Order: sequence, then structure tokens, then C-alpha cells
Amino acid sequence: MRVERKSLADVRFYNRTFFLFTGGFLAGLILIYVGQEKLVGGSTFLDRLSLQRIGTLEPDRIRLLFYCLKERLWPALLLVLLAVAGAGSLAVCLYLLWGGFCAGVVLSVLSLRYGIKGIFLFAGGIFPQALFLIPAYLMLFRWCVMSQRTGGGGNHRLEILSKGGRLFFVLAFLAAGCLVESYLNPVILKWVFRLF
Repeated sequence: MRVERKSLADVRFYNRTFFLFTGGFLAGLILIYVGQEKLVGGSTFLDRLSLQRIGTLEPDRIRLLFYCLKERLWPALLLVLLAVAGAGSLAVCLYLLWGGFCAGVVLSVLSLRYGIKGIFLFAGGIFPQALFLIPAYLMLFRWCVMSQRTGGGGNHRLEILSKGGRLFFVLAFLAAGCLVESYLNPVILKWVFRLF
């Protein structure tokens, strides 16, 4: 009976996660497609000149690693702190909506400017680190949401902190994604930039 309840809760959690991210993604797409003349036509965001500059850069992998760690771990730690404070579900919802919105905006701008090449560039920008980062964030979101449901009273924070082993695993997985993003992703992006 407990296994059935847990699997049902997992299905509900992942369904909500999917719908929240997709809702933000669609909002980003709609915003760009509705206001494409003002937002895309009159801006230099991801234009050909900026892409040419990015394409010629040779990144310092160690600095890129530290940058990626900062960009991935700070939001993760903020989510953890908000979960400890009892606002984990709200923080996860807002993060998913914002992440989906940003992805929708970037993908729609790239596809409007460059067509199918823009879609390849979007995919090249998130691969292969997405294989680490997506599962890591899903586990983190699950931890944040479930941490609110564990007990109450004075032991609440203690119970959350006792799950530190699982949290450490999630953060280590995020760090592995940053490592891949710093050392493998630039090679893939260099290949994708040849299309331009």
C-alpha cells in the first residue's frame, strides 16, 4: 500500500513539474511570437554578429567551470534554504515557471532568426550537460517539495538536515553536470557554430 502511494505521489510530482515547466515555456514562446517585431527585429539579442563573436571565443575551461558551478549551485542552495524555511513548493514552482519561460524565449528567438540552425544551436547549448543537470534538478525539486511534508514542530529542520546524504548526492550530480558543461559542451558548440 505504501509503495502504491509513493509511486502515485511520484507520478503527480513529475506531472506537475512537467506542466509548470511547459507553461513557462509556452509563455516565453507566445511572448516572442506575439511581439517579434519589437522584441526580436529591433534588438541585438542573439543576432548574427554576437553569435560570430561567441563562435570565435576559446574558453578558459577552469574559469568556465567555476562560472558554471556558481550559476548552478547558487540557485540550488537558495532552493534548499527556502525549503528549510518551509517555502520549498512555492520556490520550485517559481523556478520551473521561470526556467521554462527563459528556455521558451531563447528557443523562439533562435528559431526566428536562424530557423532549423537555431534549434540545433539551442540543442548544442544544453547538450551533454542536460543529461546530468535535468535529473539533478528533478531530484532537488523532489527533495525541496518533500522536505516540507516531513513532520512539524521543532524537529522539522532536524528532519530536513538528516536527509543531507541525498542532498549531497544531488549537489555532486549538479557539479558533474558543470564539469561536463565546461569541458565537453564547448567542443560540441564549436561544431554547431560551423553551421553559421
